[in-house]
Formats: sequence, C-alpha cells, structure tokens
Amino acid sequence: MLVSHRHRFIYTKTAKTGGTSVESFFERFCMPDGAWKQLHARDEYVSEHGIIGFRGKEPPSGTKWWNHMPASAIKAAVGDTVWESYFKFCVVRNPFEKCISAFYFHGGVRHASPRLTKDTRHDELGAERQRFIEFLQHKMPVDRDTYMIDGSFCLDAMIRYEVLETDIQRICDRIGVPYDRKYVPEFKRGFRPPDATAGSLYTRRSRELVERAFAFELQFFGYRFPADSDAECR
Repeated sequence: MLVSHRHRFIYTKTAKTGGTSVESFFERFCMPDGAWKQLHARDEYVSEHGIIGFRGKEPPSGTKWWNHMPASAIKAAVGDTVWESYFKFCVVRNPFEKCISAFYFHGGVRHASPRLTKDTRHDELGAERQRFIEFLQHKMPVDRDTYMIDGSFCLDAMIRYEVLETDIQRICDRIGVPYDRKYVPEFKRGFRPPDATAGSLYTRRSRELVERAFAFELQFFGYRFPADSDAECR
C-alpha cells in the first residue's frame, strides 16, 4: 500500500493482479526526489513525503503499514480528512484468471511433460484440475477488503490488469505524475505455465466455486469467464 503526501494519492494493494509491479512504479512518488531504488521486498517507509507499506514474507513486530492492508485500516490510520481528499485506486483482475495465478503461485503442479503419452498427460491434467478445486475450497484469493468498506467500493478508480499499462498512464495523468514504461517491473512472473489456460484448468465445479466467491466482482467490474474458454470447460 502507498500514501503519497506529495501527490495526494492512496494505493491499496490487491493480490495476484500485478499489484507489486504497480506498487513499485508509484513508490517513487512517495519519497523525496532521488531517494527511490527499485526493490522487490521493502521495509516499511514513513516520511513527510509519504508512506510505503512493508513488502515481504512476514512484517516485523510493531509494523504499522504493510502491503495488503485493508482499506478500512488505511482509512483509520490516515484519518478521514486525508482519506476523503486523496485520490484512491487499486488494481483489479478477472477473478477466473486471478485464481489460476494464485494456484500456481502457491504451489500448483505444472502440466505433465509433453514427452509422456497422451493418456498420461490426460491423467495428470485431471489430477491438476482436482488440486485446483481443493485449492479454491481452502485458499480462495478473495481480498475485497482492500477496496471495500462496509460492503461498498470505497476507491476512486481502478487499474485493470488486462490493460495495465494503458490504465497506469491514465492514473498518472489523473494525479499529475510522469509515466515511463521502464519503471514498471515484471515481478512474480514465471510461476504459471503458459498452457495453464482457463479452458484447460476449470471444470464446472471449480467455475461454480469462483462464481460464488467472486459474485460481487463479476457484477461490479463486469468480468465473466474468458470467452474463448467456454467450450473447453468441463
């Protein structure tokens, strides 16, 4: 999460949406000129210029600001005046894709080697689909507390993962900061195999689980199951 007093914006960080890359891009506007350095993990930073939440595996004891901090906690910490007057945004992503990304990030098994037989690959894919269902039943990546308070969307804008660069530029224009593609890193790539598509991984059961858990996002943000995957879903 970020708070920029220099440019009067607040960024709440969602999971498996490219959020770390977006957070890294906007961090430099929360620090004095020349102080920023691109880092994957980051200690909590607080100054008159802004705030950068801790980003890493486990926040140290006493940490006040951390990466996936709920919007309500940020609001309580900055106060109503700052919260209401600053421009607030986050990144959102199609929930069906978000769940696949979370599955592989948290240890989902890659597809079988193409050197194996057709029947063996079919069996491996069936097992992978079952593991995906089990993952959704226990680790569904629902994090709407980062953009909702008391059941309502509480931010001013959103960046869509599907048009990330275009929307980052739009936000830059809105808050009056320069856009430069070289400052958008590609963190946390490589966990999801390229052939792990919605059509290959989802079954009717896993699709139902996501539709139920992300009913708000599907309606409010206008997402649906990827169109080119409908025929493949079993």
